[in-house]
This record gives sequence, structure tokens and C-alpha cells, in this order.
Amino acid sequence: MLIDNWLYMFEVVHAYERKLPIEEDVYSDFYLPTGKVYIEYWGYENDSKYLERKQIKQNIYKKYNLKLIELEDKDVQNLDDILPRLLLKYGIQTY
Repeated sequence: MLIDNWLYMFEVVHAYERKLPIEEDVYSDFYLPTGKVYIEYWGYENDSKYLERKQIKQNIYKKYNLKLIELEDKDVQNLDDILPRLLLKYGIQTY
């Protein structure tokens, strides 16, 4: 919710739980049509099944050469510092 609110407040057009444009049935946490960028929030670092699924999803993003921003718990606490810099890498300005 914090990421969604942040994107909304900075008027970054985005979709939540968007299916990736691939054969596999995989969904991203967020999709930003400007720049065609996906955002994944990895929140359950202590769960082995979750970590396995995380690795599979990371490999899918690489396989299809999709633009991906990855966020963890520590990043969510500092979105104002971290997200503008990560978005700018893909040409998305927030200020």
C-alpha cells in the first residue's frame, strides 16, 4: 500500500497486479506504462517457498529482458529517497 500511495502522490501512472506480457502466468506487483517498467516488492525474506518463487520471477524478468525495479522492506521506509532515483534510470521523473 505504501508503494501504491507513493506512486499516486507523485502522479506516476501505474497498474497493480498486472500480468506480464509473456506465456507464463506471472503477475507483477506494479506496472508503469511510462517506460514499461515493472516494480516488485520482496517482503517475505524469511520464507523459503517465497524466496524460491522470488528467484523464479527474477529469472523470468531477465529471460524476457523486462525492466524491473526491486524493492525490499528497508527501501519502503525510504521511498522518497530511493524510488525517484530508481525511476529516473528508466526516464521517469517524479519532481
